[in-house]
Amino acid sequence: MAMIHISRSGGTLGVFDEARVREGLRTGEFIETDLGWTEGMPTWRPLSELETFTAAAPAPTPPPQMAMVESPASTAAGAATPEVSSVVQPSGLPWEHREQLGFVNALFATIGMFLTRPAEAFTVMKRDAGLLDPLLYALIIGTAGGVISFGFSLMMSSFGMLGGADSALGAMLGMGLGSFFVLFLTPIFVVLGTFIGAGILHVCLMVLGGANRSFETTFRVVAYGGGSANVFQLVPVCGGMIAGVTALVLYCIGLARAHETSTGRAVGAVLLPAVVCCGGIILFAITISGMAALGQ
Repeated sequence: MAMIHISRSGGTLGVFDEARVREGLRTGEFIETDLGWTEGMPTWRPLSELETFTAAAPAPTPPPQMAMVESPASTAAGAATPEVSSVVQPSGLPWEHREQLGFVNALFATIGMFLTRPAEAFTVMKRDAGLLDPLLYALIIGTAGGVISFGFSLMMSSFGMLGGADSALGAMLGMGLGSFFVLFLTPIFVVLGTFIGAGILHVCLMVLGGANRSFETTFRVVAYGGGSANVFQLVPVCGGMIAGVTALVLYCIGLARAHETSTGRAVGAVLLPAVVCCGGIILFAITISGMAALGQ
């Protein structure tokens, strides 16, 4: 079933399947003048002009899509061997269609989809369409969030909210040098963090038997999920904590959807690094305490 991108008044409403759009037209959620676009169309067209919604409803057909695939051997024998294919390829996120939607519209539409309809977002996300698009998405939002978060901290320090007058004066004097390092290092940290985080999650998912796809799929989940969560870094003071919790939730949903595994395995893969770290710290503390007791 084709996925349809819908736009109204220059803004993107999201990506929906044909049944959802048909129901939306019936209930008034969508109107006939809304613009629609799907893969293969040269340009956007009003929903009222799309053949899918203007043609008469076809007779019911069996749910699986049947496709005739001829193998070389059967072709040589003059006979075709039918194979059943019911796999529907994801249509892609608005960010992956930014050439048609426009850069800004595609960016905000993708952010809104992940923050309000994450299950739908990870469903339409392509699983193996490369690393560049998701990395660029995470880099833009992560860098903007990091720089603005640093600006909030610097502003609070300059007014003495995070220390006395001496610290405020130090913050003002170090503003230029600190800003330079933040602007230079933040993109590097975003890229390294995305690759390292995806690698750790993929290994954990493999350990739990839930990695049904390649590292590329996990990377796309981390880049799109973590990138969308980084929007909350724009919130002063507690933005980083909100972004971290939101990212963990999006990772759980994304791994389950993209890898087509159970929610339990996805949640386990996300929590396993924390469990291992906490266990290591506790073991280290017990070891140090035991050595100290033996020394006494």
